[in-house]
Amino acid sequence: MSLKALEQMGRQAEMAAAGLCWGQWIALGAGAAGTGAKRARSIVDPEALVLLSLYVSQEERRLRDMVAWWARVGSTLTSLQRMKTVAKAFPEEITAASLPLFATLATEAGDRRWRKAARGPVPPWVRPGKGPDALDLIDPGALWPRLRAGFGVGAKADLLAFLLGLKGGWASTSVIAYATGYSKVSIRNAASEMTLARLIRETEGRPSEYLAPPAPWAALLDLEGGKPPRSLQTSVPEWRFWVEVFAFLANAMALSRLSTSGAVPSMRLLASRARDLMEDHSTAFRLNNIPVPVPGAFKGPSAMEGLVETVRVVTSWSEEYL
Repeated sequence: MSLKALEQMGRQAEMAAAGLCWGQWIALGAGAAGTGAKRARSIVDPEALVLLSLYVSQEERRLRDMVAWWARVGSTLTSLQRMKTVAKAFPEEITAASLPLFATLATEAGDRRWRKAARGPVPPWVRPGKGPDALDLIDPGALWPRLRAGFGVGAKADLLAFLLGLKGGWASTSVIAYATGYSKVSIRNAASEMTLARLIRETEGRPSEYLAPPAPWAALLDLEGGKPPRSLQTSVPEWRFWVEVFAFLANAMALSRLSTSGAVPSMRLLASRARDLMEDHSTAFRLNNIPVPVPGAFKGPSAMEGLVETVRVVTSWSEEYL
């Protein structure tokens, strides 16, 4: 496999990531016109979206305007602790630069929760007036921050967003914790109290599983936007495990950048990293039902070919299930 092929893979990952970012910003009401992106139909992940947008903005600079807009109008609906957790799945420079940058922008906008994580002055590229002055959150894809607006930024709102996105499916404490980034103890406590309030349902057996009935929630939240209801269950947006998908694309981009940086490690090391990248995100591929190649099928240098194919499959899946 040539370095040129890895460069092309990185470009493919970058284009897919940019399309995902624009689609989710549109669903949040950012007014991202002229991008050619389609609106996200699945539940938007605010923290993962900010981190991926800042990473992709090295090439797609307009995404910085979206991040600055969200810091101004949506930082209070964004979780600092979850962003720290989510950042661990991304390339190291995400934690080193992107999170403190968003914290600086949020602090400047008046959200003091982010002050301790802020670092440095507001960058000169911030352009005031980009995006609406207030949030709407009427789009079904904006369900997660909308629930945070109602229940507060914490485990209960996030747990509910995940369960609603399963559209009537049951989920264990472990799966909910993996999806939301909270500890199992936090999820168990939140689920117990929400079950007590009859906001969600719990199985009788052990280990416990939980369900949020989609029809009454869809009616309450008016997810049809005032239109005559079709199916209240189908009007609920679906959950995708976007954190790991976003992180996979970012890490694929990082590996491609490394291979073309002039400080190229050995092809053997590149292959090893390619295999690790496929294996590290295998759980998310399985939970999202993405039919990627099996990492073990690629030995030695052929792991890079496996990564190229995995990026192709993930890109195709992302376009279909955004």
